[in-house]
Amino acid sequence: MNTAKKESASDFWNRYYGDFVGTKILSFNGMKENEDGFGDGFPTFTVQFKDGTFGEIEISQDPEGNGGGFIFGLSY
Repeated sequence: MNTAKKESASDFWNRYYGDFVGTKILSFNGMKENEDGFGDGFPTFTVQFKDGTFGEIEISQDPEGNGGGFIFGLSY
């Protein structure tokens, strides 16, 4: 009998996106096109994570990277 507790979807997403909490956006780097040249470009940002390391994030519409995303809540 398997006694390992299955992780809930909510727990998974909280753990996954939890790494983003405390991250500082340093710059917007433009819209990076996908490798096929199809679809919308991906918004890319240089960030500093809460542990002090630097990285680049891209916003996609889904985990497969089928197209660029959109962030609601920003004034424009």
